[in-house]
Amino acid sequence: MRVVNRDLTSADDGALAIARAAGPHGTYVHNALTAGEGEGFVLTVDGHDAALVWIGPRGNLVVVSVGETSPELAARCAQGIRDRKRAWRIAMGPTSVVECLRERLPVKPLMCRDQVYYTGAAATVAREHIRAEMRPAERSDRDRLVQATLLLNASDLNVDPARVDRRWLRDTIDERIENHTTRVLGPIGAPVCKLDFGSQGPGGCVLEGVFTFPEQRGQGLATALVASCLAELALPVCLHVGKHNRPARAAYERAGMTAAAECRLLLLP
Repeated sequence: MRVVNRDLTSADDGALAIARAAGPHGTYVHNALTAGEGEGFVLTVDGHDAALVWIGPRGNLVVVSVGETSPELAARCAQGIRDRKRAWRIAMGPTSVVECLRERLPVKPLMCRDQVYYTGAAATVAREHIRAEMRPAERSDRDRLVQATLLLNASDLNVDPARVDRRWLRDTIDERIENHTTRVLGPIGAPVCKLDFGSQGPGGCVLEGVFTFPEQRGQGLATALVASCLAELALPVCLHVGKHNRPARAAYERAGMTAAAECRLLLLP
């Protein structure tokens, strides 16, 4: 087997084809490549494009492969990432590749687990769960959204709130409010459930950051918010969630989404 690395460029049709073929796991990369964002490389095996390694500006790394990833190809992906010496904090990809990355880490990861991708669209939404009162987040919601993000990161990713840069977090939330990419349920200034549109483009829309405050859980709010977003968006929609998180997965299924793929997630301290 002859494996060759090819630097990723914005005009790389082969890389875009890999992202498209990967379904929901390739959505984020598909949108980023189309927008000319990120860098990385493509691995070709015996002259055929087999895997894509994409590294984003915010420290996120995504590996997308065509079909099964052999141990040799996984090792080549991991070694290529190390050779780049580009800082990253969160990686997602085939289990074999992510495990190769984990084995080469100088520190113990904060998180390493399997994720399940869900897909949906306006045509699949469970319309009985749509809430007309869903709204874009407003500036008055910012403090509550900061609290929600810190709680979500702590409970889902084991990220200590004390380690989160508050200025960066507030700026990120302000940007989402300005761009109308956060949706909430609840009174102005006191939303009880939120989610974000993490990426939108020709590949579809990626939902992320779904969170219901603990005291409001058990009322179907996450189901309602996701269903309402499916009904609103004209694009195919996907999200990913921890495979172990049955309550969240059940909420997405009730909203009209279907499990479609899996990957492994690795988070550095």
